[in-house]
Amino acid sequence: MQIKRLSPAECEELHRTALPRDFPAAELKPFTEIRRLLEAGVYEPLVLTDDTGTRLAYAWQVVMPNRRTALLDYFAVRYDLRGGGVGTAALQLVKDYYALRIHDLLLECEHPAEAPDPAVARRRIGFYLRAGARATALESRVFGTRYAVLSLPCGGTAPDAALYKDLRALYKVMVPQPYYRGNVIFMGN
Repeated sequence: MQIKRLSPAECEELHRTALPRDFPAAELKPFTEIRRLLEAGVYEPLVLTDDTGTRLAYAWQVVMPNRRTALLDYFAVRYDLRGGGVGTAALQLVKDYYALRIHDLLLECEHPAEAPDPAVARRRIGFYLRAGARATALESRVFGTRYAVLSLPCGGTAPDAALYKDLRALYKVMVPQPYYRGNVIFMGN
């Protein structure tokens, strides 16, 4: 498996074609927001391919300079490959890719207590835990959706208090005012 950073045009194409199949509409940010983050130099859309260049998975992160924590914004394995170990291998490759730059890759998963399908939410969390993530005491509520926050150690690990601080900083870049106030809430620290 290989990893490649997408160009803005490739990112826009994947946003138009794959993301609507892989994520609920409520979790999709408009591409204008992704373009803003790309232009600010804090968004890294990666695609994971086989040796022929065929897409197997994608992982899009918010990574800020001089921060030890990044946020996995979107991660999905091609539908026909799910359940066969591709996701675990892809996540390991992403961890290795960031190992020298960050300590923790934060993951937000819909909280099972409020998810439309609690079994699916528990399955997602279980996948990340089996892939090496750890549960944190943190939660977020973003535009009304409650998330459990997990941490995938890449080049180290930080205590929850440091992750909380970094998560707030990441979201302040991701969600501009006036939308941040009242729509992005963190709990657990």
